[in-house]
Amino acid sequence: MKLTRRQFLGASAAVGALALASGKIVNYLDKDVFAVAGEEIKEETWIPTHCKGCAADNRCHILVRRVNGVVVKIEGNPESPTNLGRNCAKSNAALMTLYNPYRVKFPVKRTNPEKGLGVDPKWVEISWEEALETVATKLKKVRAEDPRKFVFMVGHAASLNIDTDEAFAHAFGTPNTIVGATSVACGGSASPINVLINGGYQARADMLYCKYFLNLGANSQQGGKGNTEEIDAFVNARAQGLKVVNVTPVISPSIAKTDEWVPIIPGTTGYFLLSMINVIINELKVWDAPYLKNRTNAGYLVDEDGLYIRTADQLDDKVRGQKLGKPMVWDSVANAAKAFDDPTVQDVALEGVFEVNGKKCRPSFQVLKEHVKGYTPEKGRDITGIAPEVVRRLAREWVDNAQIGRTIIIDGVTYPYRPVAVIAEQGAKCHVDNYFVVHAAKILAQIVGATDVPGSAKAAGRPFVTINPVDGMNTCREFYYRPLKKVPDKISLEDHSPIPGSSSGLAWITMKDPKAYGFEYTPEVLGIWGGNPQALLGDPKHLDEVFRKFSFIFAISYEFDAPTEYADIVLPESSWLERYGISALAPRTSFTSAFREKGTYGLALQQPVLEKPLYNTKEGNQIILELSERLGILKGPNGVLAQLNSGLRLGKYSLNVEKTYTWEEIMDRQCKAKTNGMYDLAWFKKNGLLLVKAFGVKEYYGYSRFPKARFPLYIEEFASHRQRLERELAEKGIVRRPGNDFVLKYFAPLPSWEPHPEHKAAGEFDLYCINYKNMQHHFACNISNPWLMDLTVAQDPYSLHIVMNAATARQRGLKDGDLVELTSFTGGKVQGKIRTSQVIHHDVLAIAGAYGHRYANTNPATAVGPAFVDLLKLSEEYINPLKICLDRDTKVKLQKL
Repeated sequence: MKLTRRQFLGASAAVGALALASGKIVNYLDKDVFAVAGEEIKEETWIPTHCKGCAADNRCHILVRRVNGVVVKIEGNPESPTNLGRNCAKSNAALMTLYNPYRVKFPVKRTNPEKGLGVDPKWVEISWEEALETVATKLKKVRAEDPRKFVFMVGHAASLNIDTDEAFAHAFGTPNTIVGATSVACGGSASPINVLINGGYQARADMLYCKYFLNLGANSQQGGKGNTEEIDAFVNARAQGLKVVNVTPVISPSIAKTDEWVPIIPGTTGYFLLSMINVIINELKVWDAPYLKNRTNAGYLVDEDGLYIRTADQLDDKVRGQKLGKPMVWDSVANAAKAFDDPTVQDVALEGVFEVNGKKCRPSFQVLKEHVKGYTPEKGRDITGIAPEVVRRLAREWVDNAQIGRTIIIDGVTYPYRPVAVIAEQGAKCHVDNYFVVHAAKILAQIVGATDVPGSAKAAGRPFVTINPVDGMNTCREFYYRPLKKVPDKISLEDHSPIPGSSSGLAWITMKDPKAYGFEYTPEVLGIWGGNPQALLGDPKHLDEVFRKFSFIFAISYEFDAPTEYADIVLPESSWLERYGISALAPRTSFTSAFREKGTYGLALQQPVLEKPLYNTKEGNQIILELSERLGILKGPNGVLAQLNSGLRLGKYSLNVEKTYTWEEIMDRQCKAKTNGMYDLAWFKKNGLLLVKAFGVKEYYGYSRFPKARFPLYIEEFASHRQRLERELAEKGIVRRPGNDFVLKYFAPLPSWEPHPEHKAAGEFDLYCINYKNMQHHFACNISNPWLMDLTVAQDPYSLHIVMNAATARQRGLKDGDLVELTSFTGGKVQGKIRTSQVIHHDVLAIAGAYGHRYANTNPATAVGPAFVDLLKLSEEYINPLKICLDRDTKVKLQKL
């Protein structure tokens, strides 16, 4: 049998046409790579692995066909309960990821001392010995001086395969590990609120039972949630009558296939949500009283300072790190205040004003009612651009579809049935008030009891809670108070924040002038392992200055990109089809029949699909092991191996901390540790997936898994944290930028809204500019894959343009194809061609993806379209101080060129 060129999918022609660049670093593929086309088949195998074609948490599982040593096809694994034998274009196009002619194919060092974006490093090939020894020598020197001078950056997409980064940093002695740009630009900004109220880092609509989905600022199934499992659940729900209402400034291809689009002015989702809450509880006077009384703190009494009225007991409250009494409620039958868990409480008051121990107090639900009264739909007309009658209609639809009081029986368990869900995604929450937006969305769901029950938004996967015995509430470690350090230690400035939310985004600001922020050292060496702040953060001049401050930069990288352009040494990383990894899977979107039949918990192996790497590359984890040994930090009780024993929870399969291992050997230990010795790496390499029926639907919903847990409507610890933070800032003489008041105002127990910086821009800056995702390229993944770029343009011909409302364009004398320059109110500039549309807000421009990367050695496929992030500015006044989320919208003036 012969493999024909048709069977080979035309891969050789496609790659050859895209690999015409000359030179040694970026050159044509080796002749024998595609020699299999037309040859006799001597070897053919299907290799199970899981897909890394996007940053969707390794949810899809695939089979890779290899013929005569060449990968020729990728298909979905039919045994997978998530993608059910199907795979998307990103997975299919991974052939081009493996056989990408623009990969880093061997270790290189720069010979051009000048650094900067677009400046050719003039790479020359070197041996692994020279590369590793050069890096180790630089790191030894800085470690001897001050380990903090080493900053280690990892990327979010890469981190799903990384196990050694934290171990390496701890063993080295640096506190300075930062995560690319995702702490500023991704869904992590919502994670602590999701944990607190849903019991999981991510929240999803329960599509199996949901009937009304309020989609805020998202491309729905086209953006970050665009993996096969979630698309399938969404399509099935639509077929079963799910109504989808989208509140967003622009319609994407996926939104166009839903029921209603409500255009909104960027950055005003918080006001819209608060006005809906106001209409429901103050005008319609509707709420789910049993849920609020028994599963939240809506009845807890709050004093004039926003703090709980408490009993005299002195219990250990870990959230605040102090002794406190139990919160009290007002028993409307006994007409007295009692501890919230007092068994004699007959009926908890949700409304009213009371006096307890000489203090005036109100139930937190009463506080909420009064708090939202000012957020009227009428005032909102000029803020959000949404007519009052639309807000009131949506509020009524929300209440009616919630079906308060209705129940459903699933597997013998009776649940409240609340088939409404609201999710705030990047377009809604990536703003300076991101916590407030997410919290407001949670409150909208809570007031009708639509949290962690069938049909509602719930934790993605099986929920987990940690109940604080003092107040009975679910807690989140990221909200535990930590005392401030007068002199900061971490370059991310986490030491000046009382909650340990990811502050990686601030590092790119502080590293420009560390002394101005009180640091007693200056970073000198930067290690890069994935991540591309230039693609996701913006402010290229600022980042250029930061990168050029480092005396030495090394990168572990699969391809040449903006960060590697500043590197002195690049260590070539194998592609994701040449690496090991292991990940867990469980139901996320719905407890589907596929999970019931195949298994509710599983482990999936990612493994190399070639006998050896295509080029002279290594797995990133293997590089770290070898680098650690050269540094003398691999072995011993505090070395990398010891850190891996605890970090990977290897237990009885722990590594001998005085021995040397390959990453493949460590993967074998992981497989055994995760399966209690039942399955090793060899088994996973053959089978790919391990599925077990670990739990039933009762454990899938927080309502039934934790029947006594409460989830906060009112985040009282923020009121407490604010008082303590204000004292500490004054006592330690710490002045946060752009001012302590700016930081303190976000420590509030209830969400609010005020104009963002871009809303205050006036005059010639009269258009908003936003960024939206494309399915193939969210998180800036795959932007160098030309097959996916072609598909993106075919799916969405607006992708590489500046999208403008057609009527607005006519008023300004503009038409399709006109070249324009946008200048943001913060000074950023970008050029692009206009593409008009009727489905974008008339005051808004939109630029897709993370395109426009024009660097010296990058794939030309990335150098197309306008670069939205070039309009943004890195400054604390545009970043939420709680979860370090950069405001992703801006105001611009437009000039025709």
